[in-house]
Amino acid sequence: MRKYFLLFWIVLLTGNLISSPRLKYSINENWQFIRQDIAEAKDGKCDDQQWQTVNLPHTWNVSDVMDDEPGYYRNIAWYRRSVPIPAGFSEKQITIYFEGANQEVELFVNGKSAGTHVGGYTRFSFDITSLIKTGQDNLFAIKVNNCYNEDIPPLTADFTFFGGIYRDVFLIITGKQHVSTTHYASEGVYLNTPVVREEMAKIEVKTMLTNTSAADSRVRIEHTIIHPDKSEVIRVSKKIKLAKQTYNQQDLQQVELKAPALWSPESPSLYTVRTRIYDEKSKVLLDEILQPLGLRWFEFSAEKGFHLNGKPYKLIGTNRHQCFDGLGNALSDEFHVRDVLMLKEMGGNFLRVSHYPQDPVVMEMCDKLGIITSVEIPIVNAITESEGFFKNSIEMAREMVFQDYNRPSVLIWAYMNEVLLRPPFRDESQRHENYLKSVETLAKAIEKQIREDDPYRYTLIPFHGSFDTYHNAGLTKISKLIGWNLYQGWYGGVFNGFGKFLDESQEKLKGIPFIITEYGADADPRLHAFDPVRFDYTQEWANLYHENYIKAIMERPYVVGANIWNLNDFHSEERGNAVPHINSKGITSTDRQVKDTYLQYQALFRKEPVVNIGGRNWTVRGGNADEHYTCLQPVKVYSNLGEIEFFLNGVSIGKQQTADAMAEFNVPFVSGVNVLEAVGYAEGGRTVRDQIKVDFRLVAANLKDERLPFESINVMLGSKRYFEEKDKAVIWLPEKPYTPGSWGYVGGKNYVKRTRHGQQPASDLNILNTNIDPVFQTMRHGIESFKLDVPDGEYTVSLYFAELMSKTSKVLVYNLGDDAIADDMDERIFSVDINGNRVIHDLNIAKEFGELNAVTKKFIVNVQNGKGISVDFVPVKDEAILNAIRVYRNY
Repeated sequence: MRKYFLLFWIVLLTGNLISSPRLKYSINENWQFIRQDIAEAKDGKCDDQQWQTVNLPHTWNVSDVMDDEPGYYRNIAWYRRSVPIPAGFSEKQITIYFEGANQEVELFVNGKSAGTHVGGYTRFSFDITSLIKTGQDNLFAIKVNNCYNEDIPPLTADFTFFGGIYRDVFLIITGKQHVSTTHYASEGVYLNTPVVREEMAKIEVKTMLTNTSAADSRVRIEHTIIHPDKSEVIRVSKKIKLAKQTYNQQDLQQVELKAPALWSPESPSLYTVRTRIYDEKSKVLLDEILQPLGLRWFEFSAEKGFHLNGKPYKLIGTNRHQCFDGLGNALSDEFHVRDVLMLKEMGGNFLRVSHYPQDPVVMEMCDKLGIITSVEIPIVNAITESEGFFKNSIEMAREMVFQDYNRPSVLIWAYMNEVLLRPPFRDESQRHENYLKSVETLAKAIEKQIREDDPYRYTLIPFHGSFDTYHNAGLTKISKLIGWNLYQGWYGGVFNGFGKFLDESQEKLKGIPFIITEYGADADPRLHAFDPVRFDYTQEWANLYHENYIKAIMERPYVVGANIWNLNDFHSEERGNAVPHINSKGITSTDRQVKDTYLQYQALFRKEPVVNIGGRNWTVRGGNADEHYTCLQPVKVYSNLGEIEFFLNGVSIGKQQTADAMAEFNVPFVSGVNVLEAVGYAEGGRTVRDQIKVDFRLVAANLKDERLPFESINVMLGSKRYFEEKDKAVIWLPEKPYTPGSWGYVGGKNYVKRTRHGQQPASDLNILNTNIDPVFQTMRHGIESFKLDVPDGEYTVSLYFAELMSKTSKVLVYNLGDDAIADDMDERIFSVDINGNRVIHDLNIAKEFGELNAVTKKFIVNVQNGKGISVDFVPVKDEAILNAIRVYRNY
């Protein structure tokens, strides 16, 4: 059946060439794939029948970047397929076009090398005409190498380097005379707008032309500018001679447009430039290509801020990584479209395309939706002082510029993210100085090349929060804008240190506009706290962090824009944290569930009326009952309306005026389902409302209270956090000391992780053999007992253990200050009794199971004579510990 469909498709393509001078179609389907290097894979001798069949986009690292084994496959893999090329293409030019493959590629067509490309994030293309056999199948074999290479950026980074052909692959079919398809894999037409005003715009159209025929050609190049309303505005043309076997011959034409429709976030008007090539003698259309044109003028100023078309804007938005839960970075177009739409719906007008150029559809959507962008090449953390690294960096910069040259959304080209995060050779002063000089030399070379290729846009280097490091290295004097990646109040310091750092830096760099290219705090959507602290990974601390930062950003005109780190949680294989292998600073999760921080920005910056109940994804909650058999817990409502009324189960609990687009209500939750509703009133009396349902697990103050019978409880020791185990609809409560009639711990101290810049309330290391790491990342050490005064009956008691204390510590590439201090614990041995019965003898967690391994011990306990449950810990060597406990009633 597949063959018949393929034959039909080939015939259809061949027929379309009669009316279409250019054809572009994907070849994503039915590739054979193997994750190893096979020498004969490039030719027909290789038997690929046992290979895996995959469709593109594809990555081979979906699973191994999320498992507990450190590292992931970074080596060679092969893709092969037969591609039928119709006989009707015999006089055509054939180009293969890759949107992205990580990170080195060599293409073989019918056993012969067609070309190589270095770099995992820019597009590339090869002219394969001479290797194609028309009228038959052609073997395409692609070798993809994702090995670490010291000559290829990025060298290290806080994101996962997924391997594979993870974007679309196309064939482009043209005539012999055509707009070039291989000039840095761009569209071959470059649009400049040196003058744009409300009354007029000057437009330059530079076209790269190719003639692969054996004879000179005389052609007419015609450019038509089409208004956003689809009417033709201007048409210009020129007759030129194309020499035989000529590639990338330049043609420049200029036009002037009266009263242009301007491109802006509110009205992203897009013209279309249609470029056609005609044979001068026969008048036959030889090629045609369409390009977007947005007309705008802009200025960044430290004194006045950012202006677009003469109007002031504060640029507020996010960064974005190109990965998704369960898919890695191999995303279809729809995922990219969705992300940009989410940014727009949040009220954002700014996207930092970081740390690398992304799928073309991302840029297309930014053009269409009026999202201003900054795009950068992936030099991250460090450089290699080699000719190869310098050459590849310059090449990537040129690819980036030419490939997105016509995007009206792009106002900034960037490079060298946090390049001095951890510079080498600190113990060798001269060697260290030489390294810094090499970084400066490369920065100047990239800057020079970008300004030569595109003199109209701004440039930017993003620095981490160490002013002297970059200033003394000369990097603050190179780019037109400076970006700061700042995390005061997360990796270290306090919130007000953010504004202080900015003001002090601006004083030293007067006249240079700043963009906050990164700021954020990790937030696990499953974790909550009503008294949050730094590094607890709760949504509530992230909320406080962003509330403080956005005020400071909006108050400073020299801060022309800010990009939240990040739009989405993203893969970072080396990380531990509450969600291992994930950087959780996103304002949405890896599957794009919105966090409170997203709702906060939406209420602040979206123009349409907004009412959203915070914590909307926290649907299973719990707490201790008061004398009214309720539990008071705060709930925030994010809104750009002036007043909010809040209802619980249909009954109003009051009204609040919003401040900073937020109101907070103390909600008396009852046991079972609680319906929460927030109502605001917009202009004209329009009602705007939001509603969520919460299943609340209320625990009686007296566990023998028959009005609220005991069913179960889950407690995290050493923790002030709540944890929702979403897939099991289970809520874990923070610890409390024991009181008679109730439950709680007796004795001990809560574990804190020591760092050189203070303490952290929980371990941030990956706990092995579990996906509920936060349950194991806190503990009470020196604990004597855990008691529950439950009524008589049969219970299951589960004890959760993990050894968090270690004599070793690990430094990660993303660590921005909180270097861990090793613990002084030598060996831990203890026993456990339940109601006087020894259930665990001489437990040595580290020896029996290993450090940071999740261990759960489950016991059936019969409670009699009103004695309740007492879990007692008997130290043998050092102190006993308990990370968590779960108790539920069987009968």
